[in-house]
Amino acid sequence: MKVVYKPGNAYEEINCYDFREYDQGIVLHNEEGYNIGYVPHEILSHIEPHPEEKVVFGSEETLEVRGSGEESGADEESDSDDEDDE
Repeated sequence: MKVVYKPGNAYEEINCYDFREYDQGIVLHNEEGYNIGYVPHEILSHIEPHPEEKVVFGSEETLEVRGSGEESGADEESDSDDEDDE
């Protein structure tokens, strides 16, 4: 992913594999898990996924999977409500 921040008048970018968020900012990690940078929340602009990391929401596949999971979950919830009423 690409972390974009603005330490002064210009935007800067750091490529990282992962990050961990803390109260004061985010710590960036490479693929081996080593810390490669720190960006305070005050200067953090945004985090962009690389093209191969993007997740498409609302695609047909996502909706099909989501729809089938919700139907079975709704049945389970209604069954548990019936048990509570008895």
